[in-house]
Amino acid sequence: MALALSVLALVLGPFVYALGQRQPNARQVLDGFIFITIAGIVCVYIIPDAIRIGGLYAFGFLIAGLAFPVLVERVFEKSLHEAHVFILVLAAAGLVVHATIDGIALLPQADAPKLHHHEMLLGGVISEHSLAIGVILHRLPVGMAIWWSLRPQLGLAAAVGTFVLIIAATTAAYILGTPVVEWVETRGVAWFQAFVAGSLVHVVAFGVSHDHGAHVEPATKVGSWGYRVGILLGLFLVFTIPHVGIV
Repeated sequence: MALALSVLALVLGPFVYALGQRQPNARQVLDGFIFITIAGIVCVYIIPDAIRIGGLYAFGFLIAGLAFPVLVERVFEKSLHEAHVFILVLAAAGLVVHATIDGIALLPQADAPKLHHHEMLLGGVISEHSLAIGVILHRLPVGMAIWWSLRPQLGLAAAVGTFVLIIAATTAAYILGTPVVEWVETRGVAWFQAFVAGSLVHVVAFGVSHDHGAHVEPATKVGSWGYRVGILLGLFLVFTIPHVGIV
């Protein structure tokens, strides 16, 4: 059931985002919600896990990930579209890897003992039910973010393909369990996650089509009540829902 709900939440993302585009206030709420939830997932879950598993080297990969989009844009200076495509493909690959962790977190309680040694990867002292609920709910903004970023730049086929890969990775992790946990906890994967996290922070902060010297759109949105409401909803989703002891 948890797996099915996580897939449903992910697939609903594009539909919710499309509906929100029809009304300016709703669009601002969704923009704020997407911004803070993706940033929260990266900063609260992906980066800490990457550093815990990858050690101090993960900091180096994180910094490299932050600088990488700028470097790519300099290399492809005359063709920024190709640069943005390259960055988005990397970010999508990182989301697919992270989807395996989501699949593990969705495992039913009966399978929890065999994953006991990896409980920190799955949220530490957070209850399994609350963790699964948190995963299901954060799939909605992830789905919206994929649609918001990939479809305009890479087209419908690439966006749908990314959804398929994320669903497949989640399902595989849910079915295989322990072997996937052991793979996810390797240092190489942790370093890759740290690198991608840095690139995702760049994408969230600046978008995928921008001028670093003149990007002012977020500043105008921050003053709107809709954007602020979206941020508050995102903060609630990232920081509150996973810690609520829902049975």
